[in-house]
Amino acid sequence: MSAAASTPETANTTTLGTLDRESLRQGFLKDKSHHLPNGRFTNPWPSFSVPSMPTLLYNFLFVADNNPVKKSIAEGRVPQVVPLDEAKISNPSGVQMSWLGHASLLVQIDGATVLCDPVFSERCSPSQWFGPKRFTKPACQVDDLPHVDVLIISHNHYDHLDWNTLTQVAKKYPDIRVFSTLGNRPILESVGFKDVTIGDWWEEFDINLPNTNGQFKFACTPAQHMTARGVLDRMATLWSSWVIQGPSGRKFFFSGDTAYSSTYKNEDKAECPAFKQIGQVYGPIDLSAIAIGAYGPEIMFSGMHVNPEQAVRIHEDVGSKKSIGIHWGAFVLTSEPADEPPQRLEAAMEARGHPTDEFTVLSIGETVQVD
Repeated sequence: MSAAASTPETANTTTLGTLDRESLRQGFLKDKSHHLPNGRFTNPWPSFSVPSMPTLLYNFLFVADNNPVKKSIAEGRVPQVVPLDEAKISNPSGVQMSWLGHASLLVQIDGATVLCDPVFSERCSPSQWFGPKRFTKPACQVDDLPHVDVLIISHNHYDHLDWNTLTQVAKKYPDIRVFSTLGNRPILESVGFKDVTIGDWWEEFDINLPNTNGQFKFACTPAQHMTARGVLDRMATLWSSWVIQGPSGRKFFFSGDTAYSSTYKNEDKAECPAFKQIGQVYGPIDLSAIAIGAYGPEIMFSGMHVNPEQAVRIHEDVGSKKSIGIHWGAFVLTSEPADEPPQRLEAAMEARGHPTDEFTVLSIGETVQVD
């Protein structure tokens, strides 16, 4: 029996009735402690703390060592890129996910196709002339994608919301449904999207999609992160994870970008409670995409990004049956070696008593299916 199956918290998430789950969700929905009086947002938990801007800059300029990641890339210790499996994508089974690179996903569930955080540009930056550059190619470009029904944007950081890619998506799919978080409507409409739905944490959206049978639920769920696209808009828009539930009852969880427990000024080692709450309301989850990378050095990034050990805790908290590690292997964002996240993930799964194939990684372009 896995560690997740043996804990009371996880057991409770799978035995709650529908009315109990809805009552919990309504209670969480009423809590607006992540809204600040000035209209901006925050992470309302003790698990969140980040160094001051001067401390971050000092660490970035004088302490952080990018040699490990640069060396690993030079030695070719990076994810393999494989062609998209057109046969699987054309004939999806159960709930399935194709990893397009970094946090970009193609999710297929009960006849619907959902694109999450597509970033196909060479750099995740305000300009293609500077900023973090790819060291692995994406699995595809927009022109290579099949029909897409829904687009999800978890937050506005450049490695998740890419103007160039979204402009192409809006042009190719003029009728696409778009789901994102508070504050992102202006930028999404400015690139050409017409059908934009904006969510706050714990809001649900029930929709019907063409050529599918039954109703889909898109739930905007919490995450511990931050937002900004410039100097003056820090925390001006919201960030989130998402749960997708198909008419069959199958569920997919997308972590977006998240942390779990900061190592900076967190003496009590507080953990983000949001993922246990997600498990209580929506668990168990059939398939999850959970961030595992961009964590080093942890004094700088642990308030914003999980490490692999913490990703395993999220896997347990939400009650995921199968998880895939994302948010690694594409851009030089942090200092850890490019191949370290999957290595630490495997060790963490073993340490927690789970089969290592229950939460693993894919090649860029690979598809995983869960029936």
